[in-house]
Amino acid sequence: MKKKGDEAIKAWIRDQLKGTSVTVVLIGTETSQRKYVQYEIEQSWDKGNGLIGIYIHNMKDKDGHTETKGEDPFVAMEYKNIRTYDWVSDNGYENLGDWVEAAYDRAQKRS
Repeated sequence: MKKKGDEAIKAWIRDQLKGTSVTVVLIGTETSQRKYVQYEIEQSWDKGNGLIGIYIHNMKDKDGHTETKGEDPFVAMEYKNIRTYDWVSDNGYENLGDWVEAAYDRAQKRS
């Protein structure tokens, strides 16, 4: 995809957002600096999607290592009232459905 250039990547992102109502951003160490993540957040917001962020720094990789906590990309982009959660300490496995529903409800109130 990278070989096709920026516009092709942006078109792919817009296409992937079709039919969605909530966008979940997995927040790693460098997520907030990634321009395509920023673009996806912008497009999701403009589309009226609910947004949530989930920190994944506490998840162990195949070697048992974890990463440092990344910066909140919503704050960096000056979006307000976007909830973020920690997958491990906030028990994402049990709570993801509730988080998504709450993000959807907040987006409906924003519209």
